[in-house]
Amino acid sequence: MTKIGLMGCGAIGSEVAAAVAQKRAGDARLVALFDQDADRAAALARQLSLSVPIHSDVAGFLSAPGLEMVVECASPGAVKAHAEAVLSGGKDLLMVSSGALTDTALFRRLADLSRERGRRLIIPAGALGGIDAIRAARDSLEEVVLTTTKPPRGLAGAPGFREWESREITEAQVIFDGSALEAIKLFPANVNVGATLSLAGLGPERTRVRVVADPQSPGNVHEIYARGDSGVMRFTLENRPHDRNPRTSYLAVLSLLETLRGACTHGPRIGG
Repeated sequence: MTKIGLMGCGAIGSEVAAAVAQKRAGDARLVALFDQDADRAAALARQLSLSVPIHSDVAGFLSAPGLEMVVECASPGAVKAHAEAVLSGGKDLLMVSSGALTDTALFRRLADLSRERGRRLIIPAGALGGIDAIRAARDSLEEVVLTTTKPPRGLAGAPGFREWESREITEAQVIFDGSALEAIKLFPANVNVGATLSLAGLGPERTRVRVVADPQSPGNVHEIYARGDSGVMRFTLENRPHDRNPRTSYLAVLSLLETLRGACTHGPRIGG
C-alpha cells in the first residue's frame, strides 16, 4: 500500500481524494492533505470522512508519518515552490502541473534530484492521447503542432485572453499561435497539454501551440500533428470539460487516476 499526500484540494485534488477513499486508485492510501487554504482542505476531509492530518505548511506536510508519494494537483507555482523539497525529502512526486517544467533549469534540477535520491518524478499524459507514440519517435521528429480549441469561458482569466474578455466571440478565433514555452506563460491553467507534449517530443521552444476560442466547440478539443522520419501522426480528442473547472478536461482527471493506479499497483501494464 503506497502512502500518498495530496497537494492541492481543489477540483482535481478532490477527485483524487475521493478515488483513493473509494479504493479506485489502486493500492494507495491517503495520509495527509496540503492546501494553502486550510479551510478548503478541512472541507474536503469532512466531505469524504477522512481522518488525516491537514497542513498549510509544506514542512509539516512532508513530515507526515509514512508519506511515500506526493500527488500535486495545485498549480505551476506550487511545483516551482515545493517540488524540490518533495524529492529532496525522499518522496516520489506525481505532478499534474507540467507547465512548470517548461522552465528547463527547474526540469533539470528535478530530474537530477529524482536520480540522486532514487525517487520517481511522474507526469501523466493528461488530456492528450498519443504521448507514448510521440515519445517513441522524439529523436526523429521534425515538427509537432498542438491546436487547442475551447469555448471562450474555458479561457476566461488567462493572461493571453485578457484583451478578448470584453469582446463578443461569435465564431472560431485564433487567440494565440506560437511556441509551447510562450503558450504556458499566457495560458497557465489551459495548456498543460502543450507542456506535456513538448516534454515528450521536441521541447517547449520547438513545439508549436495554437489556441482557438470557439463558442461552438463541443468541449476542450486538442489536435496533435507530428511529422518525422517515422511518418505522420494525427490525433484529435474532443474532451468534456470538468464539471467544476471548465478550464480542465475530465480526461485529465481520468489520466491522473490511471497514472496513480499504475504507480501504486504491481502487475501488467499496457503502454506508458
